[in-house]
Amino acid sequence: MIKIFFQCLLLTAGIVFILEEKSFSQVNADSSWWRKNISVGLYNLNYLRDYEYFSPIMEGYTLCGSIVQPTIVYKPSTHIEFRGGVFIQQNFGDDSLRVRPTFLLTVMNSSNDFSFGNYRNEDGHQLIEPLWFTDNLITENTENGFNFKQKFNRLELDNWIDWNRAIIKGSDFQEKVFGGLTATIFPLRNSNHKLTFPIQACIQHTGGQINKPDTSFFVTTILNADAGIKSKLKNRNTNNFISEFSAEAYYVFYKEFSPNPHLQFSEGNGIWALIKLKSKTGIAIEMAYWQGTNFISPKGNTLMQSTSSVYPENNYTEKQRNLIFLTVKYENEIASHVRLLFSGEPYYDMKNKLLEYGIHLHLIFTFNEVNHLPAGKFKPRKIIDP
Repeated sequence: MIKIFFQCLLLTAGIVFILEEKSFSQVNADSSWWRKNISVGLYNLNYLRDYEYFSPIMEGYTLCGSIVQPTIVYKPSTHIEFRGGVFIQQNFGDDSLRVRPTFLLTVMNSSNDFSFGNYRNEDGHQLIEPLWFTDNLITENTENGFNFKQKFNRLELDNWIDWNRAIIKGSDFQEKVFGGLTATIFPLRNSNHKLTFPIQACIQHTGGQINKPDTSFFVTTILNADAGIKSKLKNRNTNNFISEFSAEAYYVFYKEFSPNPHLQFSEGNGIWALIKLKSKTGIAIEMAYWQGTNFISPKGNTLMQSTSSVYPENNYTEKQRNLIFLTVKYENEIASHVRLLFSGEPYYDMKNKLLEYGIHLHLIFTFNEVNHLPAGKFKPRKIIDP
């Protein structure tokens, strides 16, 4: 495994330097060029996510470990950036180690950001919890494909394709592709109040033509979508303990578009609503309600599904899911480049009369990890500024 790690590092470094026409002697002779165009970055996520669940829909488990991703960054201009690095993940208590090279080419300007390669999806493309489970940050930290973001004065767009699993001729498994589009409309946005209308849609496709025929294989295409409204108020009085209040509500939709529908439910819907209070100390309280009917979402929170991950062989289902969530969290930058997130998340299952909880801890270190397209006002432009 150590050998693979160093091979990845050498491969990454080799590709970065091949991209530059200058020789090694020329680079060493011009240290200002080196400082201007070449840098290093580091992302480190340490996590503990524990679920004390005994639900017939989702059983409890614990994720505890660390993700480290060192990168070499080559930026020949303000519009182009290439990152080559290594993704390393260790789940504590497990001797296995996930190691693989990562490459990402980004072309950007003040309102467009196009990335192709292995990109990190920390915000879940801003998808809501029924469509994107927070645990995916651990289990599917890096996506493979492209991500195109655009920001305008009153509109933000994020569309992507994530190639989960590829096949070759004769493969004894199916390919998986996940893609989607999120749009956020801003009819009102100022320093005190922000009103937005999010519209989100994503598709999970499982299939393939050149894999080995198998009667247990089904071509499956699942659409999940939602439309909602979100209002956020900021308190400009710095003496007040509450610094921010927000409320949001969504209508959520599910539909199976498989050639031969075979899932327990072919169509479903739900309501997701939540309110948040955030303090100036970094403490926040969230209360949310989920009502789902015949709902299935491959990337969404397992607890919100109408199908069971505990008893899949028995096809156990609950057509109606009614859940109340309460989250108390603390999030703050405790040192330079270091961010801490701790949360306790009890929930109540109204149908099964279950009161259960989860505890989450994240400690994140980042260095030279630029967040593309920072918040602000944007105007439509060409992909490269003149």
